[in-house]
Amino acid sequence: MSEKRPASTMNYREVRDELAGVMDHAREYMKPKCHACKICNSVTCGAAGGIGGTERRGTAIRNYEKLQQIHLAYDTLYEGGDGSEIDSSIELFGHKFRAPIMSGPFGHVASFNPSTHFKDDYEFTKALLDGTMAAGCFGWTPDTVGEDVFEGPLRCLKEHGGIGIPAIKAWGADEIRMKIRMSDAAGVMAIGHDIDCVGLTYLSVNGKTKTYPKSAAQLKEIFSITKTPYILKGIMTAAGARKSVEAGASAIVISNHGGNTMDQALASIEVLEEIRAAVGDKLTIIIDGGFRHGEDIFKALALGADAVLVGRPYIIAAEGGEARGVELYTQKLVWELQNAMRMTGCRTLADITRDKVIVSKEF
Repeated sequence: MSEKRPASTMNYREVRDELAGVMDHAREYMKPKCHACKICNSVTCGAAGGIGGTERRGTAIRNYEKLQQIHLAYDTLYEGGDGSEIDSSIELFGHKFRAPIMSGPFGHVASFNPSTHFKDDYEFTKALLDGTMAAGCFGWTPDTVGEDVFEGPLRCLKEHGGIGIPAIKAWGADEIRMKIRMSDAAGVMAIGHDIDCVGLTYLSVNGKTKTYPKSAAQLKEIFSITKTPYILKGIMTAAGARKSVEAGASAIVISNHGGNTMDQALASIEVLEEIRAAVGDKLTIIIDGGFRHGEDIFKALALGADAVLVGRPYIIAAEGGEARGVELYTQKLVWELQNAMRMTGCRTLADITRDKVIVSKEF
């Protein structure tokens, strides 16, 4: 078999067509909880219980639907070039990336994807990190219940030069400190703390494993043992964002955990502008929840985000094509973002301003 060309040297149609085959191949490994639908909107997977922790998928569906109510205001009447001048690059936590795109942390893959072909979380994470890095972006690594589900992916992250972010769940303070030290030893560029995991079924009020919400003061004390920037993942209010500043966080992820922690929450995109207004430039703002295309990423940047974390499609891409599938999907996102920039007269990310999108009245 001939060696595959780097996705960045292919044209959009070539990437799209090869990726379509990857997604079709993924279906046998995604059942029964995911059908690898052509439109990944959380509607169909609700009947199968979904990938995450709840069978009630109202919040997950809302994430996708609210993004569809935002539209790009394109204008190509400007002095431009052949497209090579479009620069979607960004610097985050001391590293430069081709685009503000990252894959999410997926732990204990066999629990949410029983038909997986990966033998363990290390192997699954390696596909994600290899693929995102091949396309000039990066990924997060997981933390959850089970053997080697934090250590294995973290080892993989260390082998990738620490370019990525480990997520630590809301355990007791001593365990969090232990995992902070492990992350520092791996040389990671930033450390994530998954604060809204306390709503996942196995970690909730009646779950089998205990987790603990913490105040800003508690978090500041816990993370005082490291100089590595840390990120609070699971912020959904302006008040929570302000408390993140008090806690000493460098960044937040606006997230409702893909709708898996609580039903009937707002979509993450609905609270983005309010949160940005509340904290200004005091925090780097990442967002997740229903993002599927590069145009969706453009929408988030226009409304105040610095970067976007993408979830479920990366699972499907990895199952269908391993690192190659992840690379192709990431390349597709990058090109869609860059084309949206070209169509709206945005040469750099700084040019993506609020007037570049129109929000439907029903939003």
